Amino acid sequence: MSNYVTVFALVLAYVALVAAYCALRTLARLRQATTVLAKGARGPEAHASLIEATQRNTERTEIVAEEIADLRAMVADQMKKRKDAQPGAAPGGLSHIALVRYDAFGEMSGRMSFSLALLDEHGDGVTISAIAGSADTRVYAKSISDGKGEHDLSPEEHQAVTAAIAKRRKLLPSRKTA
Repeated sequence: MSNYVTVFALVLAYVALVAAYCALRTLARLRQATTVLAKGARGPEAHASLIEATQRNTERTEIVAEEIADLRAMVADQMKKRKDAQPGAAPGGLSHIALVRYDAFGEMSGRMSFSLALLDEHGDGVTISAIAGSADTRVYAKSISDGKGEHDLSPEEHQAVTAAIAKRRKLLPSRKTA
């Protein structure tokens, strides 16, 4: 009978040890959270109570939430304006874009290189080309004025500019009728 009492006492002691360990971990987490909250106080308020620090942090969080809501409203308003605007309504905006993908070298496949033409309604803009090789990728930009490159254009860049201009011409009659 004394063996059962001994085993029961050992089990009870083990359970108490586990409970004490869990309580110490919870206390450590609580202390850490209190320290983080209390660090929110600066200056003469440095010794403020935990409740005051929590209230200040809550107020700051509400202010940030209001600012985020304002930013969301501004973004939504801008998105609505863009959606409502005609495609060529913004002068100077990039409205004609074309992308040409190709294999620049025989060792690379998958058309990883590209030339991108970004033009406004007057054919002014830029081409951006990325030439992908097996060891590195090089990026080049050339300005475009009235549909012509200010520097010599590669065949792929010329193809991208031509495609962007063709899109522009294709869109022009639909704007007049709309």
